Amino acid sequence: MFIDSHCHLDFPCFATQLAPLLSQLEENRITNVIIPGTQKKSWGAIQQLCSTYTQCYYGLGIHPHFLDTFQADDLLFLEKSLITADKKCVALGEIGLDKYAQADTALQENVFIKQLQIAEKCSLPIILHVLKKQGRVLEILKAVNFKQGGVYHSFSGSYEVAMEFIKLGFKLGIGGVITYPNATKTKKTISRLPIRSLLLETDAPGSPLYLQKGGFNCPLNLITIFESLCLLRTESKSCLAAQIVKNTTSIFSLNND
Repeated sequence: MFIDSHCHLDFPCFATQLAPLLSQLEENRITNVIIPGTQKKSWGAIQQLCSTYTQCYYGLGIHPHFLDTFQADDLLFLEKSLITADKKCVALGEIGLDKYAQADTALQENVFIKQLQIAEKCSLPIILHVLKKQGRVLEILKAVNFKQGGVYHSFSGSYEVAMEFIKLGFKLGIGGVITYPNATKTKKTISRLPIRSLLLETDAPGSPLYLQKGGFNCPLNLITIFESLCLLRTESKSCLAAQIVKNTTSIFSLNND
């Protein structure tokens, strides 16, 4: 049994093949997929998708790359949407800070902090997007005393940074980066981390695997990522698979339909 903890199944590239793809996932024991929301205009479609397909759960949030159309009342709408959401809503996210986002730092940080406050109010974990801003994100999480935890999506970094996030109640999303031969630092880190800190994700259709040919990344690649993870760990495959599912369900409430 596997769970893709971060997959953008709402993206247009999946629209014409969604039902057969979900059947293929089940055949490969990928029983659930969590779809992060990145901008206000996509939230309704994500909720509809998850109400249609029992395997799918979701989060709602405002991603730092989608702040070009941001309005102050978007945060109020987010809070109302989360308060009234069905049980398929298991997180606030994808949110965070990104060095390469077009939005200026002040706006990114303001929206991030406000969403942390909403997550606390709604008692929801967050799906965290961090790119070249690990230190600042840690500072903010500590400054606001954030207690809901969540997932550091697409983790890539040092053991020391990883442990700082783990201490704050975060799990680490392990994705396609570990299939790359030159990702030596990240792979060394992941080989050392506590097994209880690891989740699996594809980030499909983004984050392609090493030497992936044609098209876009697919959630079926979760199996390849798992096999790559097994090469880095000392646990048996069955132990690792079972613990990762347990880790995922400890963050996200997936059995509450």
